[in-house]
Amino acid sequence: MRQTEETRERIWQGRCRRLLVPRVSRIVMTLVAVSALPSARAADLGGRVVDAAGNGVREAVVFVQTPPPNLMPPAHPLPAVMDQIHKTFVPHVLPIVVGTEVSFPNHDQIHHHVYSFSDAKTFEIPLYKGETAAPVRFDRLGAVKVGCNIHDFMSAVILVVPTPYFAMTDESGAFTMRDLPSGTYGVVVWQENSKTPLDDTLQTVEVGASAPRLTFTLDVAAPRARPAARGPGSYE
Repeated sequence: MRQTEETRERIWQGRCRRLLVPRVSRIVMTLVAVSALPSARAADLGGRVVDAAGNGVREAVVFVQTPPPNLMPPAHPLPAVMDQIHKTFVPHVLPIVVGTEVSFPNHDQIHHHVYSFSDAKTFEIPLYKGETAAPVRFDRLGAVKVGCNIHDFMSAVILVVPTPYFAMTDESGAFTMRDLPSGTYGVVVWQENSKTPLDDTLQTVEVGASAPRLTFTLDVAAPRARPAARGPGSYE
């Protein structure tokens, strides 16, 4: 009886090996074949934004205005935050992809009343403190000027752009956009004090295994006192 059970066990194991080994081999071959396929290349696109004198321009947003036809914006962008600290919006310029929800926590010990009358987004968050205010969804492209109805000196800009490919310049005017898939892009730059029309900044760039470095030159006005947010829509 015991010998019969051992014989059945050996037969069963043999069948399993005969069934399993070809399947494992096919899986391995498939993985090898997939790994041999050319991957979608991605490259970083960098450069600098300068004024007419060649000085770096800070807080300029360089973004892809015209992506390749097969590149779609994310269906559910990650949320963003514009804080209020020491009666100041932080950050002063917040670039986001269209469809993003932005929260406006108030970490001051006083009330704020956040609002915008911009065409790209009109909204109002009445007097509040803390983090209780519901986020605001930005579903139209353009520059949204944000202010506080109590403290007129508080102002900020939320720049709503069409794709997640954007970067803000540092103090030297340098920027880097990360991991752009291969394709042809139309790239523009926006800056709060720029007098150069957005369309005049357009540069077409081909991204492959690498990308050229870009230089944008803007006609930048001297910073002026920032009024309450009652500016127009679009990117102006």
